[in-house]
Amino acid sequence: MRVRLVPLALVLTMVVEIVVFIVVGNAIGFGLALLLLLALSLVGGFVLKREGVRAWTRFQTVVQAGERPGAHLTRSLVGLLGAVLLVIPGFVSAAVGLALFIPPVRTLAAGAAAGVAGRRLSSAAMGDLFGPRQVRVKVGKTTPASSGPTAASAPTEVVEGEIIDPR
Repeated sequence: MRVRLVPLALVLTMVVEIVVFIVVGNAIGFGLALLLLLALSLVGGFVLKREGVRAWTRFQTVVQAGERPGAHLTRSLVGLLGAVLLVIPGFVSAAVGLALFIPPVRTLAAGAAAGVAGRRLSSAAMGDLFGPRQVRVKVGKTTPASSGPTAASAPTEVVEGEIIDPR
């Protein structure tokens, strides 16, 4: 997301949260809605502590075992994001935070986070985090290497490839 759109996204998020709070407040009562938000935030605090300890322990274990921490790190970051969204007062953020604890959603979000990291980090950093990348190769027709006298004797192959996530 572009940096200049962040303030607009924050304002839009606040407006949506307020509208949803009013709708829920009308449905169940404002006192009960406020109590529910407080309970969600408290649960989020406990989950945040648990996920933080779990992420740090998992990271240390993976690094001590000599493995690449990338996949574990992205899953842990998604769990921490889910917990932070639970701490933030709001029904929409709590729903998104809870959704990030559903295993298939967490896996998809971790894959998306790894994809964003792959676009933002250098190849060397990605290799350090996730290990060597695998490449899928499609072989094309052979073409002459140059148009000189040795062109017919030294054909080269055109190779088209894409990087595949090692998971």
